Amino acid sequence: MNKFLKKILIILIISVIISIVMSLAITEDSQDGKIQYLNHLDYDVTLNQDGSINVVETWDVYVKDTGTLFKNFTLSNYLYGDITDVKVKDLENNLELTEIYQEVYHVENNLFYALDIGGNVFEIAWGTGMSTSSGNRKYQISYKIEDVITSYYDCQEFYWKFIEEGKNAIPVKSLTGSIHLPEGVQNIENLKVWGHGQINGNIEKASNNLVKFEIQNLRPGAMLEVRVVTAEDIFDVSETKERNYRNLDRIIEEETEWSNETNRQSMITKIVLIAIYAIILIIYIIKIVKYRKINKKENDGIIKKDLKYFREIPREGDSTPNEAVYLYHFEKEKLETSTVQSEMVASTILNLCLKKIITLEIEGKYIYITLVGDGSSLKKEEYQVYKLLSEASKGKERLEITELNDYAKKHYTNYSVYINKMVNETRNELYNLELIDKNEENTYRKSKSASMFFNVILGLYIFLLTFTAIIHIPFLQIPVDISLAIGWRESLTIFAIAILPLIIVILYSLNLKAKIQNKIAVITQKGYDEKIQWEALKRYLEDYSLLDEKEIPQLAIWEKYLVYATAFGIANKVIDQMKAKYPKVFIEETWDTEMKNTYPIIYFSTNPIYFSAHTIGTSPISMLNQGVSKAYSTSVAEIAAHSSSSGSGGGGGFSGGGGRRRWPEAGMGGR
Repeated sequence: MNKFLKKILIILIISVIISIVMSLAITEDSQDGKIQYLNHLDYDVTLNQDGSINVVETWDVYVKDTGTLFKNFTLSNYLYGDITDVKVKDLENNLELTEIYQEVYHVENNLFYALDIGGNVFEIAWGTGMSTSSGNRKYQISYKIEDVITSYYDCQEFYWKFIEEGKNAIPVKSLTGSIHLPEGVQNIENLKVWGHGQINGNIEKASNNLVKFEIQNLRPGAMLEVRVVTAEDIFDVSETKERNYRNLDRIIEEETEWSNETNRQSMITKIVLIAIYAIILIIYIIKIVKYRKINKKENDGIIKKDLKYFREIPREGDSTPNEAVYLYHFEKEKLETSTVQSEMVASTILNLCLKKIITLEIEGKYIYITLVGDGSSLKKEEYQVYKLLSEASKGKERLEITELNDYAKKHYTNYSVYINKMVNETRNELYNLELIDKNEENTYRKSKSASMFFNVILGLYIFLLTFTAIIHIPFLQIPVDISLAIGWRESLTIFAIAILPLIIVILYSLNLKAKIQNKIAVITQKGYDEKIQWEALKRYLEDYSLLDEKEIPQLAIWEKYLVYATAFGIANKVIDQMKAKYPKVFIEETWDTEMKNTYPIIYFSTNPIYFSAHTIGTSPISMLNQGVSKAYSTSVAEIAAHSSSSGSGGGGGFSGGGGRRRWPEAGMGGR
């Protein structure tokens, strides 16, 4: 427990340092330019009897290096009338700003203009006096817009886009609004209200003549639109805003469709997220049950045996030197190709010679391989070596072993593929023979890495909590909202809390998994029994001269022994054992054509010319090993070199619909 607490403390300290650095980096980044951030924006809208509206906007805004704030409208003679009676007031100083009547890019402090600036845009802009400073300011912008209310035979409608999608450049922490009717409806059911934009908004009928709406964390570019419809005649609108048809049913149908679509998408998102969460949770609970069961075992279940020597070749007639090498070296994990490839390839070449598929000859310092048989009957792992030799010897009657290196240099990818396939096919054959359990192997590998994943996930979650806490420090909140998006801090907090149960389950599962390594038997009992036979066979071959053997194995047995001795890397030792028991095989005169054909491996391995001339400097099997090892190293080097160069209207939540009408742009920004 003390070690665990120390680990937590170290991760926490690192997380605090990284979080502070990241937060300060975000702050520094956000302070490089101009900043406008609305702490609160309030709309107070009065619908007038004649169909016009009076709007009072209250801005509680933080600005940095911003000398001018503005908002603009897209002009429309068809949808509404003139914008008049514009006033801007500095609420902190209770000062009415002075109006100027020309457009300027930078408006001086305490001045404003409200003009048609061309391009069907009406703009209100005012000076802040903070082009080189920062701080909170409060302003009130008021204006009147004519002919906004539309009248139908069966209803009257106020449909207004306060902020057009993509036009607002300022994040808004909190937005509220009130819409006052000139008189109350007789029946509140005859008052219908809807809101469009971010779905976290809410709109409601506060009374029979008051509608309120609110939204938190309005992101830059988001739309805000409100629709208020009365089934009672309240307004005396101008002729230009009268429509000679009924429209209430169509409005309700349209809004219901948008609301249903928004609710459907929201519900689908929630269901998908909950389903994913539940599935992951269930998966890890199942894992916990599994790992607890494994942990209850005393050991891996393999019955250990003591076998010092073994004369026989395990599964003789069916086993291959590749399988012997793989099983001999195998513990609980897959072998790396580089560890075993030299012995596997060299011993397989000898085995192909033993099977009369190839011939091996020595001429002076050179070893030659000639393909004389069909490799279709070979096991898959042996066939990969046969294909490699066949490919490398194309256009030649025979292949000199050093030419394998030339092939590896020119066709490095192909060479590597053949070797990797050889090892993979060997492993697959051991799976098929049920000598190695593939599922248990995967479980062991995951168990071995469980501690690492435990530390990573624990560290990431502690960092998440630390970072979430730090970015809630007051002086960091605005920079974070501006740099990472408004509402991001709240979303991150909710996320961190929501995943806590899942994190606990995952960490508990990983902790259990890390403890079961010694309880997993990757090798089966059958595989273990054969593995110790290969180990005992190797010891038998190494210690043969020390044993009191009453019978001397026949040369045919020694042929096979040499193949597997090469696989185990002890060929030269075995040759020395043979020299004591069969001295005649080292005498050139004893080898006639029939003897050479009958015992090709022994003839190749104990070549009399070599042992008399001493010109080669190493044994033929060592030369063979060196040749294939060099070719593999060349292919690896070439691969590395080439790789490096190259609704009803009763109120409620906002819907995602709306936006069909071209209402005035209520864009906001600063410069």
